[in-house]
Amino acid sequence: MLTIPNTLSITDLRRESAKILKNLPKEKLYLLIQNSKAKGAIIDIDYLKTLQQAYEDYLDIQTFDKTVKEPSISWQKYLDKSQKTE
Repeated sequence: MLTIPNTLSITDLRRESAKILKNLPKEKLYLLIQNSKAKGAIIDIDYLKTLQQAYEDYLDIQTFDKTVKEPSISWQKYLDKSQKTE
């Protein structure tokens, strides 16, 4: 797991962009620094997809946790109730 990303100045990015992009699959993430402040990031596309999938899984778990506590009824009761409303 990445805890401290590699950092680059904007100047380094301009000078070494080909090298940075070549190393991106190995490094996964570069933090862009301008005037001693984080301004952006360059991230490997496969790593980004992995992060997006993990976030979607997290949201699914949150939804499940909310709905699992809701009261449930049997399938038969549902069918009986739906037939009465028709």
